[in-house]
Amino acid sequence: MKYTFSEEVKGELCQVEVLSKDEARAEIVGFLKGKGTYVKTSMDNYILLEVGFIPAARRIMSLMNVLGTDKKKLTLIKNKLQRKRVQVFIPTDILEKLDLSILSLPSVIEKDIGLFGAFLRGFFVASGSVTDPAKNYHFELVSYNDSLLRYIDEILDESLGISGKISKLRYNYRYYLKKGQDIQEILELMGAIRAASHLEKITTSREIKADINRTLNFLSANAKRTGESNAKQIEIILRVKEIIGLENLPDELRQFAILRLENEDLSLTDLGELFDPPLTKSMVYNRFLKLQKLLEDVENNRINLSTAKDFLTKQNKKVQKI
Repeated sequence: MKYTFSEEVKGELCQVEVLSKDEARAEIVGFLKGKGTYVKTSMDNYILLEVGFIPAARRIMSLMNVLGTDKKKLTLIKNKLQRKRVQVFIPTDILEKLDLSILSLPSVIEKDIGLFGAFLRGFFVASGSVTDPAKNYHFELVSYNDSLLRYIDEILDESLGISGKISKLRYNYRYYLKKGQDIQEILELMGAIRAASHLEKITTSREIKADINRTLNFLSANAKRTGESNAKQIEIILRVKEIIGLENLPDELRQFAILRLENEDLSLTDLGELFDPPLTKSMVYNRFLKLQKLLEDVENNRINLSTAKDFLTKQNKKVQKI
């Protein structure tokens, strides 16, 4: 028989060691609030707990035994036609002796996070579910009582900073979480350490993959921008070479033009390292802007080509004298 991930988590929770009667009591209260139904007959009054599978029913019997109840006073019925229907009958007089109620919650539960975790353990096994994290992140608790779910949400928010959402189902309410980290923490709180570790590995793996994808996307986008920028620079330089002539440029512009044509793939930062002395990215880009402005002035007839050549020749001579 193959269990779902949710059933595997519940199976693990049903094996958690109970360290005290208070913890057993808190967990039983979780079962009662999750699936407890009060039944009154002409012969007797009892609480019916209908749980999903045999390990959960055995867990209830074991917890009641920890609290000093003789298992023979409890009734367990397994429906062979429906694999996920197992019923446990608990006489109400037993619960009264143990000071347990299907209606109220012991105040100690909200004061002790460990006991609250035990309460959640019982509640989850009875009426909760969690999706396989390999598919998506989803944890939920179902109850007819939306006030109880709000109470759970408040304690989780105050103690762990976990805030879930509550939605209306057809006949019940659902409290759910969608964040992997939140689900991991609540699994640890309930005692499902193996399941929490499994979820942590998946979330960590996804975070690493996401970081790699972001880095690759950044590098790809950056390479694209660099390539487009370099192509524009080369286009400008080739037009300057054709219209003005590189030999007529001042040394600083001619050096930039030649280095760019010889190193088409380098970024401006890397290109600056080829100058002697090296130039910063902004200094290299400034030389390109000067070259671009010169070409625009010539092409738009703001300065005459012969005038531009004479001007650049004079500029070169001044630089050489200096």
